[in-house]
Amino acid sequence: MIHPSYGIGVLRALIRGAAADLGPPATSFTILLDENAAPTTQTSIEEALGDLEISIHTHLWKACESKKTLHEADSLAREIVQQGVDRQSVLIAVGGGVTTDMGGFLASTLLRGIRWGAIPTTLLAMADAALGGKTAVNLPEGKNLVGTFHQPLFVICDVDTLGTLPAREMNSGLGEVVKTAFLSGEESFRQLEESNPAELRQPGDSLLAAVSNAGRTKMQIVEEDPKEHGIRKLLNLGHTFGHALETAAGHGTLAHGEAVALGLRCAVRMATDMDIAENGVAVRLRSLCTKLGFASEYPGTLPGIQELCTLLSRDKKAQAGSLDLILPVEPGRCLLLRGVETQAAAEVIHKEL
Repeated sequence: MIHPSYGIGVLRALIRGAAADLGPPATSFTILLDENAAPTTQTSIEEALGDLEISIHTHLWKACESKKTLHEADSLAREIVQQGVDRQSVLIAVGGGVTTDMGGFLASTLLRGIRWGAIPTTLLAMADAALGGKTAVNLPEGKNLVGTFHQPLFVICDVDTLGTLPAREMNSGLGEVVKTAFLSGEESFRQLEESNPAELRQPGDSLLAAVSNAGRTKMQIVEEDPKEHGIRKLLNLGHTFGHALETAAGHGTLAHGEAVALGLRCAVRMATDMDIAENGVAVRLRSLCTKLGFASEYPGTLPGIQELCTLLSRDKKAQAGSLDLILPVEPGRCLLLRGVETQAAAEVIHKEL
């Protein structure tokens, strides 16, 4: 496994450091750049890489969940091939989770795999999506159903780039921050409980600490289990429920972090119903989600049990119609529950939401 460098600091300096530490020198750089991230990153990135006197090809695209498709991947791959790419080229994905998912997917499939790095510019991507080497595109049937594991050479985070992020996108990222803080343990979870929500929504020490903890926690888990055969499954806390709800709502209706927050509520509901977690844990988890501004109800009419069963059965971890669910026990401790019937999971969603 490649052990990616994970840097938090000033963008230009970190890029220079990462580019100098690639191993075999790059023959060219292909930059997949979200249009929304261009104003705060493009000049710094191109100037930092320009010092190397290597060809740079920048592909601006309007990233959104509805464009994270095989059709869009085909279009981008053709553009990249036409501009010139070889096995010593390096692709750099700059933007939110949609861009890092797409960039990693392209890097893993172009020429059967080229090197890549990620420069996440949303809180969601810094805290989760850009880390760990999971790459994917969506199908109409569900999220991230076609993808690969392809570790980036580097992940570079500059929290100052979050200063212009829309409020809803910042809040979405906090859903993953809550999940990772719970996985990290009591100290991290309590620190998040005691934080000022306003300070988590703007560059500063509180946001830097949250991003650093999320990155450190996830990278420790990924290094131990890069392809999700064991402990990495813990990172799916809240996601089996959340992905079903996100797909049901339709792309853009329910942001990923919002869906994860609802998924955490469902997971802790199942855990308390089964006496796996004490009610006090559920109170803390729900209270933190509420404090950070997450809704406690599904937006609109909740799908029926049968529709939810169908959506849950498409989860990537589902086997023979049953689910592997991560349930919270207490901060720093979760339980993998195997063989959960989709009917039982769907009923929990209806009880909680």
